[in-house]
Amino acid sequence: MVTLTGTGFDANKKPTVLFDNRECKVKKQTDTTIECETKDKPYVADTPKTEISFDGIGAVATKGLVFRYVSLYSDETTWADFLPVEGESISIPKGQQLLVDVDSTPILKAVIVEGALIFPPNKDPNHERTFDARYIMVRGGYFEAGTEEFPYTSKLTITMHSNVSDPYLPIYGNKVIAVRFGQLEMHGIRRYPEWTSMETTAEKGASKITLMEKVDWKAGEFIAIASTSFEGRDAEKRQIKAVDNTNPEKPVLTLDKPLVHKHFAGTEKVGTKGDSIEMRAEVGLLTRNIKYRGDPATSNKNKYGAHIMIHSPGDESSIGRIEYVELTDVGQAFKLGRYPLHFHMIGTVHKSYVRGNAIHQTYNRAVTIHGVHYFRVIRNVAYDTMGHTVFIEDAAETKCLIDGNLIIQTQASFSLINTD
Repeated sequence: MVTLTGTGFDANKKPTVLFDNRECKVKKQTDTTIECETKDKPYVADTPKTEISFDGIGAVATKGLVFRYVSLYSDETTWADFLPVEGESISIPKGQQLLVDVDSTPILKAVIVEGALIFPPNKDPNHERTFDARYIMVRGGYFEAGTEEFPYTSKLTITMHSNVSDPYLPIYGNKVIAVRFGQLEMHGIRRYPEWTSMETTAEKGASKITLMEKVDWKAGEFIAIASTSFEGRDAEKRQIKAVDNTNPEKPVLTLDKPLVHKHFAGTEKVGTKGDSIEMRAEVGLLTRNIKYRGDPATSNKNKYGAHIMIHSPGDESSIGRIEYVELTDVGQAFKLGRYPLHFHMIGTVHKSYVRGNAIHQTYNRAVTIHGVHYFRVIRNVAYDTMGHTVFIEDAAETKCLIDGNLIIQTQASFSLINTD
């Protein structure tokens, strides 16, 4: 049974509901809802489509929402005989929508998505799902881990495996989510704020810091504290042990270990006319409920992490919407085009953005904007990156918005271009 809600329905007019040109038999209707019953759909190499209409009124505007007939990853009949085993490649052809309802997968070789690969959240917010692969290629297909309207509400870790000597996908490389004429949707739970500033100075040896505003940060999560000295490497990463909200507008965080450096927060008077400069250490939240990473065993040792590359020639030919995701052990050192988040030579990308993400421990920049226009990079936190953190590659990119991002501890990377 499927329930559709909306406005402008008419309880006295006969509705027709079609999913992929198959009738969903209406059982009940009101002025705001339709309940209908559908049946299993045999495999057809089509694109999901939802059509709703009322006799004498016309078609309902569905605003791009679609109903999907899904195949369960856990169902052996999805795979004919048995579930995939380590080292196997899987293909999701056009017309198939694969719902990853298992808690974990073996390390798959290649995942080719021409239909849809969908990760459903669990009702338990502490439930963790893991997915491991060497290549994920979204070729004309759809990848979903949450949507803008309905974010992923439990925990998901996607781990990519490979090393520099493994075969490369042409253009896209390895250890990659590659998107070509496809759509990538990754939406974690919104965090507020993504970053803030300290209310008072924390001296060397302090194990508590006071923040300037209310936060939803929790014990067990990680933060980065910016340097305020003449040495940019004095930034520090800490785990939150406790949050004291006695004054919720000025929360006090207890850290897992004392600070090695002083972090200043205050107002300094300058000159003789009463002028002042406000200077405060920024603090960014590094934890998100969706995590995308390179495998911990080799990524740091080889400086060879995972990456996401979205590329297809033609305006709006690919869509990437990535928000409130934690990316770590990402980017591939000294490799051209192997950046944690890379939008490459698409043209206009009005529908795409990266916002609210935490990108840390990267080996080749954080966000690269190359040959795209109208792209948005908003309120991301980047910490401990090699090379330009937010990189506008050709200076031909126009009408992009880069706003409210916190960049901490960018390190030199002696390759690619001199300014890295």
